[in-house]
Amino acid sequence: MSLVKMTIQAYEDEKFSTKGARYDVFLNPESFSHTHSVTYSKTQKPGAAGGSPKFTHANPDTVSFALHFDGTGVIDSTRTDVAAEIKQLQNVVLDYQGKIHAPYYLKLIWGSFLFNCRLTKFDVSYTMFRPDGSPLRAKVQLGFVGFIDAGTLAKQEDKQSSDLSHRYQVKAGDTLPVLCNRIYGKPDYYLQVARQNNLVHFRRLEPGSYIVFPPLV
Repeated sequence: MSLVKMTIQAYEDEKFSTKGARYDVFLNPESFSHTHSVTYSKTQKPGAAGGSPKFTHANPDTVSFALHFDGTGVIDSTRTDVAAEIKQLQNVVLDYQGKIHAPYYLKLIWGSFLFNCRLTKFDVSYTMFRPDGSPLRAKVQLGFVGFIDAGTLAKQEDKQSSDLSHRYQVKAGDTLPVLCNRIYGKPDYYLQVARQNNLVHFRRLEPGSYIVFPPLV
């Protein structure tokens, strides 16, 4: 099976419907942090004994990882301009976009992992240089906070809702009608899903491949 590289896809709108720029990472992260957290109320009456914390809300998930760049040509002889690589990444995740008056909305895609988010951290460390001073190796530490538009947020309590997108890794024996029945509650949408994923032989699904089941409209 070929190596699956992480992709960072930019979008111009909070519903993630209009694609902007895209960046395919130079090297996959060596480590990856995905943090979930909740907030509890700590208030209590003066002089009262400490009670059990009361749940107030769930915080947005956060994701962080480092991307490494190597311009020596040993890893990839077609991508040796480290400064250009970092500039391309910066344009996707960090730069102000005049059309939307903000940086892009982002989707991290790596195998079965999908994460809609906004950038919170972009920290560059240069570790090696050419004789002319141009960077030869660098590390970019990235941080992201999860983003959900208001309409989708209202539906999150039903995790299996057919109004939400699903990305599924095919297992041996899976068929598109059965998967549609599992996600949508009926198998009738298998032709639409096949068209969405450009599947020609939709009766023979390749184990290990990924299928996107879009929201019903």
